[in-house]
Amino acid sequence: MTAFPERSGLQPERTALAWQRTAITATVIMVPLVVVNVRLGSWLMTVLGSVATAGAVLLAVQVRRRFAQLRDDPGRFSPYAPMVAVVAVTVLAAAFGLATALLVFQG
Repeated sequence: MTAFPERSGLQPERTALAWQRTAITATVIMVPLVVVNVRLGSWLMTVLGSVATAGAVLLAVQVRRRFAQLRDDPGRFSPYAPMVAVVAVTVLAAAFGLATALLVFQG
């Protein structure tokens, strides 16, 4: 959190933390799905899942880096850009999970 007492609130930081947790959750969900697709031999889904997982990890790290910048930055922080990226990764994770379920329960 920021050390600036003149800030009226820490809502942007809390929002960014929430989206960081969402990115971490997407990573945790994607890892077993990637393993299942490797065992099923679905290489396209494995590659797509690996890319989505790497994107989620990158987003979680970027938000952490932004918090380090906030310690020295008296300006406002908008979590909109990371939020949109996390939404994209989360939607991709959901679609990947659905596709994996369809592959598993196909026959």
